[in-house]
Amino acid sequence: MNAEELFEEVGFTHEYRSEFEDFFRPYFDSESDLIDFFCTVFKNDKTDKRPRWMMNDIQRFVALADDIDKIRPSRDPLRILFFRVCLEALQKDSGAKKKGFFEKFESYFSEAGKQYILSNFSFTGIGVPEELEGFDRALFNTHENYQLTVMDFLCIIKATRNAVVHDGDYWSMQFFAHDCDSTWLTEISTDEQIVSCQPAKKGKELTYNFQTTLQYEQFKFYYVEACLNYLKSYFV
Repeated sequence: MNAEELFEEVGFTHEYRSEFEDFFRPYFDSESDLIDFFCTVFKNDKTDKRPRWMMNDIQRFVALADDIDKIRPSRDPLRILFFRVCLEALQKDSGAKKKGFFEKFESYFSEAGKQYILSNFSFTGIGVPEELEGFDRALFNTHENYQLTVMDFLCIIKATRNAVVHDGDYWSMQFFAHDCDSTWLTEISTDEQIVSCQPAKKGKELTYNFQTTLQYEQFKFYYVEACLNYLKSYFV
């Protein structure tokens, strides 16, 4: 069965096919590589729909993140919400255990993706309330120049998702710079441990400070690339 016959059999036609080809094309070196990817996703569709579910969820939730700018411009936490929900969907679709999935997902970012994120999003310190007892301020001072890891960044995404869903805060945290010439400062307040250099203070909220020069489209490229790497690993 050739590609066209396979696509016809599984219903990958018309607007559905066109939309997905347009979305995924930037992540493949050639049109034939793109077609081969779709064939791999669909070849066992009758017995295993997990690859189709994962492919659909990557496109669906990232497209929603794109559309947020039309509804609530410059509301990064809403975009981050859909990036995080996409990961949760991939974990569920693939049948992976939650803890193992999120501990391992950073490995699916390319080296270029890791370098881009960590070169353009950095930790600048923690705001510590004066009344917070038992906090080692000397230890805090040694962490002001701590270099984030991709796992830290994923934890920051999770905390932002929680702030949106549980607290209704979809405006405080800024991930993406609004221009290419400036460094933007941002912060998030949470009682979760979101940087591995700092032990969590259970029930104690700390304000974590960051600076960002991330560009949305560039970050999205590396994020989708990582999701595709995870999907492709399903076939190994």
